[in-house]
Amino acid sequence: MEPLEVKLFCAYLHTRNYSPHTIENYGRDLRLFFAPLQKALRAVSWRDIEHFIQQQHQAQLAATTINRRLHTLKHFFDYLVMERQTLVTNPVKPSHLLRQGRPLPKKLSQDQVRLLFTQITNPLDHALYLLIVRCGLRVSEVARLRRSDLDWEQQSLRIDQGWIWPHDCGHIWEA
Repeated sequence: MEPLEVKLFCAYLHTRNYSPHTIENYGRDLRLFFAPLQKALRAVSWRDIEHFIQQQHQAQLAATTINRRLHTLKHFFDYLVMERQTLVTNPVKPSHLLRQGRPLPKKLSQDQVRLLFTQITNPLDHALYLLIVRCGLRVSEVARLRRSDLDWEQQSLRIDQGWIWPHDCGHIWEA
């Protein structure tokens, strides 16, 4: 069963010039939420939102998909609170949104590394980039380096987390 408010919300989105694709997706997400829910809109609570999130997890959906659906619900309940004034509060809380992992950086190819180093003319910049590429250091770690962090006798480098030894970085010491 689709609540009348869902149809009114989709019509509202149309008057606000949302794309037909977005309106269709919002409608689908709302029907997905309300289909198993047998209660009045006023009775929907944050627990129902939590239960919906658990169902989405059990379906093994990605965090981005779940968050998109939560955004739809939030937008819909905001509409009911602000535009229709049929609800007092929105049951979707900011804490419902899932934390999304960031993708790992992609490895550069040998050709990309060569091209990068052909562009670097300053010897100090060249040395810093070698540290980043060959030792796997973060930019912030290289930025915090001081001369006292270098041990020329041991051919080692002191990083906040520990020491970098020559065999860890390839031929950086000859560069």
